[in-house]
Amino acid sequence: MSDIYNAPQAELAGDDSGNAGMGSIPKALAGDYQVAIGDTLSEAWAKTKGNKGTVWLGVLLYLVAYIGISVVATLITGQSFTDPEANAGLGAILSNIIIVAVSAPLGAGMMMIGVKIARDEQVSGTEVFAHFDKILPLAVAMVLMYILMALGFLLLIIPGIYLAIGYVMILPLIVDKNLGPWQALELSRKAVTKHWFGVFGFMIVLMLLYFAGFLALIIGLIWAIPTLSIAYGILYRNMFGGHEANPEI
Repeated sequence: MSDIYNAPQAELAGDDSGNAGMGSIPKALAGDYQVAIGDTLSEAWAKTKGNKGTVWLGVLLYLVAYIGISVVATLITGQSFTDPEANAGLGAILSNIIIVAVSAPLGAGMMMIGVKIARDEQVSGTEVFAHFDKILPLAVAMVLMYILMALGFLLLIIPGIYLAIGYVMILPLIVDKNLGPWQALELSRKAVTKHWFGVFGFMIVLMLLYFAGFLALIIGLIWAIPTLSIAYGILYRNMFGGHEANPEI
């Protein structure tokens, strides 16, 4: 009997030339990478020097753009600002789909800020607006991810948790490796599965550090958010390496 919450298999391979000292698609699929939480956070902390402003500019631009997208989506679908509880039915679903789809490039850009800092590449906070040329594959990937995760949570919750962690790399894979939506979903899931518990622990630690920064009179977030953003980028770099415009997969 087939596993109904396991995504169908896809042929994914690649060339790791030019990525010496970093990960690559073949290495990630083979599980040839480390999830060293302490070392990753130490490197991320060191890389925040001179980069906090870049990350925070990206965060602020992301928030302003996301709010604007949400307002427009609410208006065109006839939803209410004053009584959110009244928003239901097809209009509410359509509004959420629009927000998820249009904001996907913003999320990809925000993640790529951390990735590029991790790889010592030039980047600015305006990176959040740099990937609207890939809005279609990013939007499709996000919608597919939410559908699959929802099905997973309906199936005794555990499959949903598995997929939620398995899909953490899909957005940068689409813009950095030029993958299609399903390719990115499958590559992220397969690679993360090799060290699923390590990646799960990594994401839990990032979440706890975010809350710790928030509880520290919010001032702690000034350092926490750049550190966590870069830490995510380091994990991506260690798994998948450098930019590939047309990887062979």
